[in-house]
Amino acid sequence: MLFGLNLSAQNVTINPNIKFDTSELVITERDYEYYAYSTFDNRKNDSLVITIGNVGTSVTGIKINLTNKPKVELTLWSDYGEYDGKNTLDVELEFYDLHLNGTEFKKGDKIMGRINGKSKPIKSSLGDYQIEFDGYFSHIIGKLMIKKRAENNYRIIDNR
Repeated sequence: MLFGLNLSAQNVTINPNIKFDTSELVITERDYEYYAYSTFDNRKNDSLVITIGNVGTSVTGIKINLTNKPKVELTLWSDYGEYDGKNTLDVELEFYDLHLNGTEFKKGDKIMGRINGKSKPIKSSLGDYQIEFDGYFSHIIGKLMIKKRAENNYRIIDNR
């Protein structure tokens, strides 16, 4: 299972010297700032989508989609139909920058990088708002890497 990246994607750079052993993504939503430390992939042989997010009943997931060309996506998830009766809301991004450690990945490889970006305005009953994110990540392909706090160790589970 190899994944080659199309480097024509805008705002994406490759630097093989990027080295991170953990993930820490600062997410700012309205005036609230929180951190995401967990990562997982989509377990599909023909594509690779890595999600960086928090663990809970309401999640802001930053997805790095490496299926065709590197692309960053933002998805909001809630355990009840918060988004017009749906559990998820895909949010368009105003901009993002993505720096990766390589161009080909297979199961067991470590993908690492830096990421930052900002969503387009999101409409809500409390008024429009935007989500900003900035940080770094480290993910072992084929694993679920869970951590709730920076000081915790990762719980690593095979993503079968």
